[in-house]
Amino acid sequence: MSQIMGNIGDVRKSLIEYMESFIGNVYEPGTYIPDELSGMMKRVTVELSREVAVCLDRRNRVVAISLGDSRSVSLPDAGGKRSPLRLSGIRLLHTHPNGSPRPSEVDINSLYTVRYDSMVVIGVNCDKQTVTGISAAMLTRDERGEFSKKALLYGPVLPSQKKALDMLYAEAEAIDKAAPDRFEDNSEDAARAILVGVITDGKISSDDAKTELRELCELATTAGAEPVAFHIQRRPSPDSRLYIGKGLASDIALERQALDASLVIFDDELSPSQIRNLEETIGTRVIDRTALILDIFAARAKSREGALQVELAQQRYRLPRLSGMGTALSRLGGGIGTRGPGETKLQTDRRHILRRIHYLEEELAEVAKRRDMMRSDRAKRNMPVVALVGYTNAGKSTMMNALCDSDVFAENMLFATLDPSVRGMTDPDGREYLMVDTVGFIRKLPHTLIEAFKSTLEEAAEADLLLHIAESDAPDLEDKINTVNEILGEIGAGDKPKILVLNKTDKPNAVKDMPRGEALSVICTDAVNGTGVELLREAVATFFSGNERELQLLIPYTEGWALPYLHKNGVVLSEEYGGEGTTVQCRLPVEYVAKVERFAVEE
Repeated sequence: MSQIMGNIGDVRKSLIEYMESFIGNVYEPGTYIPDELSGMMKRVTVELSREVAVCLDRRNRVVAISLGDSRSVSLPDAGGKRSPLRLSGIRLLHTHPNGSPRPSEVDINSLYTVRYDSMVVIGVNCDKQTVTGISAAMLTRDERGEFSKKALLYGPVLPSQKKALDMLYAEAEAIDKAAPDRFEDNSEDAARAILVGVITDGKISSDDAKTELRELCELATTAGAEPVAFHIQRRPSPDSRLYIGKGLASDIALERQALDASLVIFDDELSPSQIRNLEETIGTRVIDRTALILDIFAARAKSREGALQVELAQQRYRLPRLSGMGTALSRLGGGIGTRGPGETKLQTDRRHILRRIHYLEEELAEVAKRRDMMRSDRAKRNMPVVALVGYTNAGKSTMMNALCDSDVFAENMLFATLDPSVRGMTDPDGREYLMVDTVGFIRKLPHTLIEAFKSTLEEAAEADLLLHIAESDAPDLEDKINTVNEILGEIGAGDKPKILVLNKTDKPNAVKDMPRGEALSVICTDAVNGTGVELLREAVATFFSGNERELQLLIPYTEGWALPYLHKNGVVLSEEYGGEGTTVQCRLPVEYVAKVERFAVEE
């Protein structure tokens, strides 16, 4: 395996061996840019028109060499574990094939990120095969003694004057001695992320794509990342190897260094090989939309059921993404019963995940049974069920609190609710209902999540009425409504009667009217200040009263079963005891009327 890092796939073997011969060499103390080393770097840069980077420690020993392309090179972190307030003890020499002897923005950012002793730039004119100049940049400290991104530049100087830079040895030691005694741990700082989306449908406009990337930005922020750059690429189809074009991947690799980004997030699901290829090209961790959503769900799940559902989705996502090296990872044993290739690490990992999936499925099957029993109990008590559904962060939990006078956790964040909450609601006429708050939907909701949350989503599929809560000031309101309707269809709740509720209508850009489509009606509300909440209660009452009859009955005292029957299956408005029996004013669903209709009294 080559000791040279970076882009060496198409470099001839003799040139690689020539570069390898420099690794481990120790040069004369005090020589900042050894002639032999700079000569090698010039030769390789001219021959390949690529950047070359060399790391030297303070003993003047070459510890790493990396080969890049015409615009950038992956800069190795060859330093030891030192305090973030100290330099790494490594200086980095690298070439610029474009002839510029000055450090670029990427160079300065890498100097700051890795804390090199210095960043030396050797400008090379590949056409003329000459060195145009040499410069060195070093970090400075601010008033608190911490490193500043404002680097101090020495040079550029001519190649014949490079010995003038030898004095930088002492400068690096002086910078280290100026380190403060304290250390502030910033390990919890948000990961800086670059977001990437691809448009393959010619019907999708750039504005629509930006809207989707805006949502990816919200997801990234919810997960604790700090988005620092965005890219949208239009392609006939995703690239099978990198998903995006090679040029954009190279640009992101360069940008990643300039912005000190440690994460790249794609707005679509990537294959295992695409993730691996992207990480090799870009030089940092790459995740897709599904992994991001799963990470958010894992952080939000509080109940045991929620934790089981999220882990099941994660394991199903991981299973096809296992990668290994086949028999190269085999355990070769000795003795009877241990001969042969044994079991590869890949097979072991796969078997472990399959076993875990089976366990999680069994546990969730028990949860599903308990939910079925609860739903059966509701049905026996003839308790109407209303489910709140909608896009994530539309205000479902806030609406439940307003309708039920409850204290369900509600926050202005994506997926604030993972575990379904059930509360009681009473309408203006005294009817009682059960209201269920469900997990929010989102575009491209991973199928692994839909499968894992099946028992939870069935709460919507089994409800008598759906309240579709929509964020009225969302710029893509119709798209979000359509997304929710599509997912309701996938879980078997597409034909359920529903009321469309345009929430947050107090916002300046709120939509306050739109076609009801398949909905029974459209109601404008603001759950925070209570606007329209009573109107919504009345709409729910009207829906259920349409399936009811109000009756006045005279129940003889000899028919002792009738009163419990009425209380169980309907709403008893009044009872009055008389000489012939009990006069009852009640409301009953039509399917329960026949059994007591003979007791009806003409009003």
